[in-house]
Amino acid sequence: MTIRNFFLAAASIAAVCFSPVANPVHAQSAADEARAISLESAVDAAQRSLPAAVQARGSLRTAEAQRRSAIGAYIPSLNMNASTGRTAGATYFQGNLVPLTGNPWSYSNGLSSNIELFDGGRRLHELRRTAAQIDVADVGLTSARFDIALQVKTQYYAVLAARESESAASAQLKEAEAQLQAAVARVSAGAATKSDSLRSVVQVGNARLAILTAQNDLRVANAALTRLVGSDETVTAEPSDTAALPDETALPNLDDLERMAMRGPAVMTADANLQAARASRRAARTQYMPTVSMSFNYGLNEASRSFTGGNLLLFGERAPTRQTYNFNLQFPLFNGFNREAQQTTAAVAVDNAAAAARDAQLVARQNLTQQLRALQTAAARVQVQLATIEASEEDLRVQQQRYQLGASNALDLLTSQTQLNAARIALIQARLDARVAKAQLEALIGQNLP
Repeated sequence: MTIRNFFLAAASIAAVCFSPVANPVHAQSAADEARAISLESAVDAAQRSLPAAVQARGSLRTAEAQRRSAIGAYIPSLNMNASTGRTAGATYFQGNLVPLTGNPWSYSNGLSSNIELFDGGRRLHELRRTAAQIDVADVGLTSARFDIALQVKTQYYAVLAARESESAASAQLKEAEAQLQAAVARVSAGAATKSDSLRSVVQVGNARLAILTAQNDLRVANAALTRLVGSDETVTAEPSDTAALPDETALPNLDDLERMAMRGPAVMTADANLQAARASRRAARTQYMPTVSMSFNYGLNEASRSFTGGNLLLFGERAPTRQTYNFNLQFPLFNGFNREAQQTTAAVAVDNAAAAARDAQLVARQNLTQQLRALQTAAARVQVQLATIEASEEDLRVQQQRYQLGASNALDLLTSQTQLNAARIALIQARLDARVAKAQLEALIGQNLP
């Protein structure tokens, strides 16, 4: 066997070694079985099923219940009681066993009510605090919805990126296989060295590995998306969504975005927490004021010889009744500095909430600048990489023709191929970054952008 035939055989053997993945499309069958779902449907499903959304809705319900309780503090309390008893048998009297006489059945009914007439404004401030807590829970629900939307969109876009990576790897494989055939033909004709075919074999192997990696990334992204959506069957992104990219020109101007960010979930939550802390501090000050309350009690007692004698009488006229009105004044003069401690705690809570509200505004501005610039940079990168891919494809075509004519070597062809592959990967990453940056902007302002 000649040296040339030996290396030709080696190249053929090396190509056969990759034959287990020669048709990577079959390896994607599991991913193809996933049910396609639109981005909007995925977000809606996640916002219904994820624990964070359930907890946010529960917090809002709890806050609304506390609000009703604070309103109920202005309404008099009302309690009713009723009891029935029977006494029978015998007892000792002066050493003799004497049977009990009289009416064996006894009945008692009662009604009581209490209302606080003056509390120094405590109930009013408590009402304001619960209203602020509803605002906190409401904004928290909005924040949870957009945080969940951000998670879903990130995974959804990861599915798109994996699918785009697979397409790019398939194009890379097709080009590498064509390059391998050309190299083998030139080596057979004695117009190229043995390293040309071996480098082409390596390129084919790398392209096939890139396909397998993209398919694995697609499965992982599908699994993550399925968990977020809460589906029992595997779901994947709609193929038609692959071309959807954020339109930078359709975004509001910077001033409008900043105003939106100042009304975003994070800033609104901090402001509502500040209002709740201030209401709690004002409520704590009412402990220095006296409280006045009024109570009313009505009681009825009756005895009867039979079970039905008076048990149905709640407000009877034949039985003795008792009615009591009480006015109570309470004014704590000293309670071991507990009021002062609560005042200090409430004041510290207000200071902390004010600092958090101020910082939330600064963080919103910072994140707005960061995410907006990230979106603009990613959009510019997309355009640059599109132009780079177009130039790289033309460069590769020219190098392939030059190589076939013997005017170029395999190293130049490999350099052009590597440059094209890198441009494709950079374009996919730029698209992913642009989509995620827009989703982060939406989570920041609490609104969907065009």
